[in-house]
Amino acid sequence: MADTGSGEIDSTGQLHEPWVFLTMLDQMSTNEVNIGFIYSVLDLLARRYRLNDAVVVLRDEALGTQAFRLGQKSLMNDSPANAATVPGVFCEPDVVPYVVRDVVRNVCQLALTLHLARHSADHDPLTNIANRRHFDTALRNAAVQSARYGWAFTLVLIDLNGFKAVNDRLGHAVGDDMLRSFGWALRRSVRSGDTTARMGGDEFAIILANAEGTEVLAFTERLRALLVSLPELDFSVGTATSPGDSTDPAELYRIADARLYEKKGIVLR
Repeated sequence: MADTGSGEIDSTGQLHEPWVFLTMLDQMSTNEVNIGFIYSVLDLLARRYRLNDAVVVLRDEALGTQAFRLGQKSLMNDSPANAATVPGVFCEPDVVPYVVRDVVRNVCQLALTLHLARHSADHDPLTNIANRRHFDTALRNAAVQSARYGWAFTLVLIDLNGFKAVNDRLGHAVGDDMLRSFGWALRRSVRSGDTTARMGGDEFAIILANAEGTEVLAFTERLRALLVSLPELDFSVGTATSPGDSTDPAELYRIADARLYEKKGIVLR
């Protein structure tokens, strides 16, 4: 290969720049590989080639075609990839060697795939909120911080009233739609920093960060207001607050569960 100063010419006559591979590896070893990583790669590319704009177009089997633009800008008509129909990297000015574009596209595709795999592992596919595995980890972490620093949080357990009867009467497809609607309402009702999860069936759990009595009431009022058009989606709530009730995750869950069933008129033995 011939030395070009900034790179090398390979046997096909294309410019191959070792910095691309080395920098990508360094980025992947020091940063979480997610959607933000894709934007950082585009930023790196823009600085290297003094680009005014850049877009990477990727394709995912589940999501279809996805495009990411430098600086997280919206994809308007002035985008370099406006007419793109295939995955690739599109730049303004058009000065980036094809071999470099291929590396960038492949790295970004890997980042998207890993991000989606991580999301799938931690989220319930029906409601698109956290699953029990992710929630248990979040509850343990919140409890540790509460015990160490005295930070308050409230564990909220929710059970849908009469859901089994509705599911049996109207069918599982209708039941699934109801669960999706409830998951949507939960996402809209919580604040940034709160955690929502489907624990299984018609059982849900929420960690309300820095929250005690009044914040819990405000949350349930927001949730009921969002469900006003779906009167069949009634629910019962049980809560436990750390550090007041306990800082042990299992004990908090037991207390909240007991209070939930008490409101439903069921005595746990």
